[in-house]
Amino acid sequence: MRTALLIAAALTLPVSASAQETQLRSNSAAEASNWEICNETSYILRLATAYMRGGKISPQGWKKTRPGECISQSVPLNSPRYVFAESDPVHQGGIREWAGNVPLCISKKDFTADASKSCQLQNLQTQKYLAVDPSDSQTTFIEPDNFKKNAATAGMQRLLKDSGYKITRIDGMSGRRTLRTIATFKKDNELDKNIGDNALIDAMAKTAKARQDEIGLEVCNNSSGKIWTAVATRDDGDWKSRGWWTIAQGECLRPLTKTLQGTDAHYYALAENIITTEDGQEAGPDKRLRSVAATPAQFCVAEAKFSALGRDYCAEAGYAVANFRPLPTDTDGIRVTLTDQDFAVPNAVGLRQ
Repeated sequence: MRTALLIAAALTLPVSASAQETQLRSNSAAEASNWEICNETSYILRLATAYMRGGKISPQGWKKTRPGECISQSVPLNSPRYVFAESDPVHQGGIREWAGNVPLCISKKDFTADASKSCQLQNLQTQKYLAVDPSDSQTTFIEPDNFKKNAATAGMQRLLKDSGYKITRIDGMSGRRTLRTIATFKKDNELDKNIGDNALIDAMAKTAKARQDEIGLEVCNNSSGKIWTAVATRDDGDWKSRGWWTIAQGECLRPLTKTLQGTDAHYYALAENIITTEDGQEAGPDKRLRSVAATPAQFCVAEAKFSALGRDYCAEAGYAVANFRPLPTDTDGIRVTLTDQDFAVPNAVGLRQ
């Protein structure tokens, strides 16, 4: 049995992500103990899988698959199997995920877990994996634009766009414009004209990753504790605010991974507030980012992780309102460093979890 999995690309926070429909297509095929996972999307995918290892279900990750590539997993015949996929961070616009509804352990770094134990006790997070029919010998990840055999070309188009080359459409068609742009990329990077697709995709991914350091918003935490940040952008005329990203003291994080030009981007942050009392130290209301404008831009935020569409009628939609700081719109990227002086202690309870 072959199953194709379509979960429309959804922006993922380090939190929850908006889910879209999953479409399953099955064609009959011979049962096999080897499980083939194929990538027919335009993204490089990171895969985490879970199946019977050593007599118990064991989630494990990560393996990468290039667009148009398949990998094989040797699994026990007719045993339970689960998979979770997300786009590689080299791509602009945030992480997309292909998920299901089975909660299993996961980590941002390479990991092996035991499904019979609590994820928290293993210092791991929980993610919802997709359950795969054990009789299916092949699982294929696709997008709404089903590229099929043209996935490798679509992947090159996306990576060229992520690297700053002019690509007007990601369609998987190897037309004259795409071929000229690929030739230009090879020349710019002094690559062999006859380089294979896999090596070419790897070179493009390396260039796209380097460009990530030049675009979007990077927030660095030079305060005395943890901070939580949120961003607001306008895409195609629609405002959207999202949060929270946690940034440890002394670390930096990129909550926005696309060019700032044309986004009217804003950001907001909360800081940990540790109060010293007679009984010791305890957490007080979060400190809030100070406004820098006489009339600050206001956007919707929530107590917990959130993704809010629009900036009007926040209270009616169950959100609070926060004063965001604007980001420059004439540059591709910027680094913002926040210190204790950027925050003020409010009277109300902080808005994040």
